[in-house]
Parts: sequence; structure tokens; C-alpha cells
Amino acid sequence: MPSQDIPTLYDWLGGMDALNRLTERFYERVREDSVLAPVFAHMDGEHPSHVAAFLAEVLGGPAEYPRSTAATRI
Repeated sequence: MPSQDIPTLYDWLGGMDALNRLTERFYERVREDSVLAPVFAHMDGEHPSHVAAFLAEVLGGPAEYPRSTAATRI
């Protein structure tokens, strides 16, 4: 039986703040790249936070990923 003291991957990577920083920086870099920028041009400014919420849930964090139609654009 697993111990309750073992942190999740979400905890190990620093939680939601770290995931938000990671996704914000990733999409900043994508927008600066001449090859990738056109691929991601249609995504709105909230896209990085949606991706961070998705990653958080997958990595054992809170289940706050939006399940609305808008979130399916990720």
C-alpha cells in the first residue's frame, strides 16, 4: 500500500505556480519562433493557463481543468 507521505509529481514540480510559469514561458517562446508561431497563432491569452490546469490534473494535482467546449481547443 502506497504511503500518503509520497508527494505527487504535481507537488514535486512546485504546484500550480510552477506550471503556470512553465506554460507562460513556453508560449512566449513559441510566439517568438518563426516556424511555430503560425501554428499557435489562433490560441487566446488564456491558453497557457488551460494547459497548466490540464497538466496539473494529469500530474496528480487539483481537478480544475475546464471541461467546457472552449477547453477542447487545447
